[in-house]
Amino acid sequence: MLLQTGGNFFFQKTCIDFSANINFLEVPESVMQAARSGLVAAVHEADGPEGTLNEHVAEQEGVRPEQVFCGNGASEVVRSLVQALKPKKALLPAPGFEEYIRPLTMAECSVTYYYTKEADGFRIPLEDFLGQITQDTDLVFFCNPSNPAAVLYERTFIEAVLKQCEAVGAVLVVDESLLDFVELAGQMTMKSGHMSRFLFIVKEFTKMFAMSGIRLGYGLCGDGALAARMEEGLLPLNKVSAVAQRAGIACTKEREFVQKTVCETAKEREWLLGRLSEIGIKAVGAANMIFFKSRPRLHAFSIMRGIMIRDCSSLEGLEQGYYRIAVRSRSENEKMIEMLSQWQDQPAG
Repeated sequence: MLLQTGGNFFFQKTCIDFSANINFLEVPESVMQAARSGLVAAVHEADGPEGTLNEHVAEQEGVRPEQVFCGNGASEVVRSLVQALKPKKALLPAPGFEEYIRPLTMAECSVTYYYTKEADGFRIPLEDFLGQITQDTDLVFFCNPSNPAAVLYERTFIEAVLKQCEAVGAVLVVDESLLDFVELAGQMTMKSGHMSRFLFIVKEFTKMFAMSGIRLGYGLCGDGALAARMEEGLLPLNKVSAVAQRAGIACTKEREFVQKTVCETAKEREWLLGRLSEIGIKAVGAANMIFFKSRPRLHAFSIMRGIMIRDCSSLEGLEQGYYRIAVRSRSENEKMIEMLSQWQDQPAG
């Protein structure tokens, strides 16, 4: 299946890009400076006197350095995980983040979808989902918050899923790439200093620090031996560059920036949800994304008016008319509401 991913390069030059969940506060200057220093370091070595990226990530996340695996974006981290585990069967909720499909397909892993329902707000019913995790399940993927449906799950929900995975010997992959945008992320994250060996958490710097051009993601492994196997499977040219390593280390020090982002994002998300309701669009939001249903062809309508949104009709489990937008600055959000108000005034059909 061809996927329409967010952040189309051509339309980025001509449209306000609401299609990708990128921090509207943009790249912190400290991260830009660190990336520049990485260009100099690349002539010699990636690691500087301040320590390795793995060490800094481990300190930030409260785990051991040997539990950290860094890669060129979240997709590369998942690819390395699949390559190391060689699973035969994976379970994925749908709709969901489908960049996992390619590495699973390349590994000849059978994919089973668990279809959530619009009537339930695309929320996974726990007991029924647990019943799908059986002895022949090798991998279970879970996004928190779910993407694109913007459903936020409590830690107790995911702990129940992990318990079932442990019972059957499956690895639970929890994608927390957008959780850092959530106000109570610390109460919902599955990371801890004593993670289960059946748990693997995916995170990335790309979205929070608006550095799509510097691909950098990481995984937190309950099983340190798994992280070592993933590292051994990397080709030399696939290792994280000096530029990305220096930028990533700078990111781990930007706690005030993260806190500011969480506050500003929450304020703008609630403003957007309120205005959407006023113009007759029922929407849900979590982290820095908003999900809603409207009429088909809104994507083309928005591009003609200088705004790019994410058409979700290509995702497994969704039909035409579902859309996701990112939370951006107030001036940009006002333009989004203006465009959607015009759309609402258009005759149907």
